[in-house]
Amino acid sequence: MQKPQSSGNQEKLEKGALLLMEKLLKKGYRASIDEDTFREYSVKVAVEDRGNVCVYYSPSKDAYKITLKEIKDENTAHEISSLWESKKKKSIKDSVYADKGYEADVDGSYFSEVTSWASIIRKDGEIIAELSGLVDTTGIKNSHQIAGEIKAVIETIKYCRNNKIKKLRLYYDYNGLKYWAKGIWRAKIFITQYYQNFMKDVKIDIDWVKIESHTGVYWNELADKLAKKEIQRAISN
Repeated sequence: MQKPQSSGNQEKLEKGALLLMEKLLKKGYRASIDEDTFREYSVKVAVEDRGNVCVYYSPSKDAYKITLKEIKDENTAHEISSLWESKKKKSIKDSVYADKGYEADVDGSYFSEVTSWASIIRKDGEIIAELSGLVDTTGIKNSHQIAGEIKAVIETIKYCRNNKIKKLRLYYDYNGLKYWAKGIWRAKIFITQYYQNFMKDVKIDIDWVKIESHTGVYWNELADKLAKKEIQRAISN
């Protein structure tokens, strides 16, 4: 088969493909550029026997993205996506992040009587855990969103305990998470009382960092998407 003519963006595409391959190699995946797949704005990276990842380059934005339609195993696709997202350039709004030590963004979501939570935990700016799930809101009247946010913090703390993490920079978008934890706000309902009592026994040094939700802040947006995925999965089942 005749090799397709090289595109004017080939150098950029090779750069993006090599960046992806470097990340894959660190996780033990063997990968290579499929030279026959160069197109004007895309090229494919073959990942062992798992399938192909398509790398796209946008000249107008000078930016890359990947698609994973040819990766059949869902767990592999999720891991590759996480590897790629962990190194994407962040916007100026993300200067709030230290990218040093342990950091986590927490979020909750509520839709169609389903409540979810999510947390993205990093070490030195690299994802080490993506946690998410649903919340049992039996008996919770009008506090579904709060329940999701609280659950995200609690599960993050549990992860830190289990992994002997002593200091955490925690990013949140709802003031109550910090104020109930520190006893600044009075806990009036069961879910906030439970949370306040739980946090009293926490020995981890937490640096609470308030951010504005839905303003494009990188890891917060990813945590929000992760929480929403849990709801979509529950609704579709």
